Amino acid sequence: MLLRHATPARNLASILRAGLLTAKSQGKLPVVWLCSPAKSFWAVLHAIKRHGGRVETTVVLEADVPRRWLRRSRKRLWYCPRDVPPARIRRVLCFAELAGASTEA
Repeated sequence: MLLRHATPARNLASILRAGLLTAKSQGKLPVVWLCSPAKSFWAVLHAIKRHGGRVETTVVLEADVPRRWLRRSRKRLWYCPRDVPPARIRRVLCFAELAGASTEA
């Protein structure tokens, strides 16, 4: 499944090197949180609330994660109890790309 993960841009180099790691989770569960493309804006705002920063300094990673790795939390929100390797990350979207996509539709 092609899902997205929002994170502060300061984490990008580490994620591209090691992947999305469950050990870095700050929530109750040691999991990687992912969302559908439709929830990208919510995910950016959630990442800013949890980790601080600004919209302009938040990136959204698009990852191709096998469905069998995922558990559904609620509508359009998923979690993965295992690490997502960097090879699974397909692209990185910045705020300008997300904002442009919404105005072009």
